[in-house]
Amino acid sequence: MEKPNYQLYRNTTLGEALQKTLDDFVSEQLIPENLSKKVMDSFDKSINRILPIKARNKVNFRADKLRAYRYCDNVWTFIVEQVDLKEAIEPNAPVNRLKIVACDGQTKGQLAGAGSSHA
Repeated sequence: MEKPNYQLYRNTTLGEALQKTLDDFVSEQLIPENLSKKVMDSFDKSINRILPIKARNKVNFRADKLRAYRYCDNVWTFIVEQVDLKEAIEPNAPVNRLKIVACDGQTKGQLAGAGSSHA
């Protein structure tokens, strides 16, 4: 079973730049709209596959207040306030409000099969 390809990375600088470029290409009739959608789907798949391998930064945080939380479709969303962020080599960075989106990295089939082996 394949991992879900979450679309949350479309809201990053890279995802937004790609979407804007594709929108420009479509409006100038350089590519059809269905190709633009295929490229964005490929972006979702690629970034979800490569980030766990390449991104190894860890950030610790302490928040004074949990403002809101939600769990829907295997995605946790937290909004915390008065946050101190600490990266391994950087000093503390205070933030007024932080939104954390945490997605399940495994499918239900992978979770059920964890720890078992097939001969």
